[in-house]
Amino acid sequence: MITAVRELGTFALNKSGKDSLSALTEVINADNYPYMLVIELEEHKPCEFICVSVEDMNAGGAGRYIYRQGSSRGSNYSPTAIITDIKKTLPIKIIGWFNSVSKRKLMFSTEEQGHLKIIKASLEKNQAKIESEIIEKLQDIGKSCGLTLRIGGKYISEVAVFRKAFMQLVSAKEDSISASDKLCSLCGQRKIKVSAGAPAYKFYTIDKPGMISGHFIQEKSWRNYPVCQECSRALDEGKRITEQKLKFSFYGLSYTLIPKFLSGKPSDIILKIITGNRMDKNIKIKTETGRKLVKTEDSILHLLAREEDNLMYNFLFSKKSNSAERILLLVEDVLPSRLRALFAAKGKVDAVFVNDPFHLGKVRNFFAKSDEGKRDNDLDKYFLETIDKTFKGLPISMPFLATHFMREIRRDFNNQEGVLFKVGNAIQTVMFFVNLSMLTPKEVTMAETIFDPVFKKYEAQLDSREKRGIFLLGSLTKMLLNIQYTTRHSQPFLSQLMGLKMDERNIKGLLPKVINKLLEYKRLDHKKNQLAEVISQYFLESPLNWRLPVDELNYYFVCGMNLYKEINVILYGQEEVKEEEEADVDVD
Repeated sequence: MITAVRELGTFALNKSGKDSLSALTEVINADNYPYMLVIELEEHKPCEFICVSVEDMNAGGAGRYIYRQGSSRGSNYSPTAIITDIKKTLPIKIIGWFNSVSKRKLMFSTEEQGHLKIIKASLEKNQAKIESEIIEKLQDIGKSCGLTLRIGGKYISEVAVFRKAFMQLVSAKEDSISASDKLCSLCGQRKIKVSAGAPAYKFYTIDKPGMISGHFIQEKSWRNYPVCQECSRALDEGKRITEQKLKFSFYGLSYTLIPKFLSGKPSDIILKIITGNRMDKNIKIKTETGRKLVKTEDSILHLLAREEDNLMYNFLFSKKSNSAERILLLVEDVLPSRLRALFAAKGKVDAVFVNDPFHLGKVRNFFAKSDEGKRDNDLDKYFLETIDKTFKGLPISMPFLATHFMREIRRDFNNQEGVLFKVGNAIQTVMFFVNLSMLTPKEVTMAETIFDPVFKKYEAQLDSREKRGIFLLGSLTKMLLNIQYTTRHSQPFLSQLMGLKMDERNIKGLLPKVINKLLEYKRLDHKKNQLAEVISQYFLESPLNWRLPVDELNYYFVCGMNLYKEINVILYGQEEVKEEEEADVDVD
């Protein structure tokens, strides 16, 4: 993955012709910080303070500020900063930068040193006045801003001493732990100097001896991750591109899309992403929601699926933890043909559920929180494992899915008196995985019944006699509940369902209870009796021990409840269905 980022950065640097300074600067997000406050100073001694002016962020290019974030408690690599608390930003990030430079042994001429001292003295002399003007500007603007300097109308990128200081400060940070005449771990070449890692990706720390290669000696920690200067610059640029143009939200998580070029050069679509804007009209997906695998405005998966298999995609799910980057999941080497397979599987599901297109958000519904009272999602691990298997085509367990399905379905069922909002999402999810061959149904020959059109539609899930019997019992039970609601505006029979935690014995014992209750309501007509007979037949022909986990058993039962209208159509035809639908209290 790191190699792919380096290749992306190397290509971008060669394409753009950026110099070393531009490659090291970071871009301040203009959406979050729309304005830059500029402390204006005179050019010549004593560099008197003029005023604080306001300009649009990055109006003349981000490079003019040569911004690069430094320590959260100290100064940055240049006197440019994001304003947090002006009482701290000005003295620590701006004036503090001059203090930091004076303490380090940087290579400046006597004239350059004198120039920096004069600017610092002017800022300290006028500190109160500058703070007052900044506060006034912030109140007028009402939005977050950045802060920088301009000397005699020149931005700091146009003043040689600031450029020199910036480059030396960055190099000093990288050279603090380094070695000469060693192999770079990325390009594999012997270089004059390699450093301990690259600022772009901090996958380890050296604050504890046990984390250090080289006999636990900190000075030898470069052995953990030796990187040459050229690769470090390429990583910086590659990371900048991925974070600005290839980072996407994903149902409460975020992932970075990292392309890997098998032919040595990027495709046209990747080239447009690298050289254009993230939401460039040429690369923005404008397909209708039904064609998307991820339900988001700027999902590019559908577009990337059209590419030839001369590149691969890496999907990096990560989050920052203090100063290190914590990888949640890395899905490597996904070919465009695999993405096409995902969309093909989705298309088959959508052909069944025409008015309710499938997307991965429906999978996320079951892998967010184990308890709705929790503040944060605690099932991200299981969701990411499922996504990993989806991209790689690895098998998935039906009992595993049923456990998570039924937790959510029971929650709705018990909290809202029998409502089954999420059953349809669960059915679609299983169909999606079956279409990807991640779930393999059994091949069992069974006698024909009038309900075969429904079984044919969902044959991958209803692949045994006991599953079909449970499914049909769910439909018959739903018909009884609708009759109860029509008759007495309540559904007391819900208590017999045991909160959808029925085992095999409870399910088998439920059938006579449903039949008996239909007799009490005088609604056990010929059609319902025919349905009960088929259920009995399936139960009798099934094995003595079903060997179905409770969650999976109840899943097939609620599927029957949710899809009872399809059974109704077979039994009664369209006219009778309309009558039953009027009694149906669910919103599916």
